Amino acid sequence: MPDVWEELCDGERWTIKRYPANQIEAYKRKAGVIAFGEKVTLTVDNGLLEKASEGCKFSNFILAHELGHVALDHHARNLVTKNFQLFSGPNGMMANIPPTLEELEANYAAVFFQCGILLEDILWSASRLAERACSDLLYVTKAQAIVRLEVFQRALHKPSASRGRVVL
Repeated sequence: MPDVWEELCDGERWTIKRYPANQIEAYKRKAGVIAFGEKVTLTVDNGLLEKASEGCKFSNFILAHELGHVALDHHARNLVTKNFQLFSGPNGMMANIPPTLEELEANYAAVFFQCGILLEDILWSASRLAERACSDLLYVTKAQAIVRLEVFQRALHKPSASRGRVVL
């Protein structure tokens, strides 16, 4: 994900602002996205970016989550700051229930972006795919179940209505 963000950033419309933080625990590192019209700024803890570059699934998921907000145009809906709080649990990082629909959508957008079409492939286990895509295992498991549902597949392969050509 750091490579994706670097590729998207052109220095004018898309930028990354890094800041130093002294957080040792991964779940305390933060990233956020600010978008106004065509301008997008990712603000990210240096440690989170470094860990993501090293392959940390959690850090990569956070960066993909922030990209999901931009891709889904969440910034066009409202200008409210939302916090997604995380805590350490007995089995590693845990997250509270996303506080808004936008946060839940961004979580799924992250998984769909990181895993892509392999979510449909029955030969890929959730754990293997999450490891390979540097994504969140719980959300990969849920996304695999969703994309394999008959109703999802019908909607995905439903022919779209063709639009006539309009000349103005």
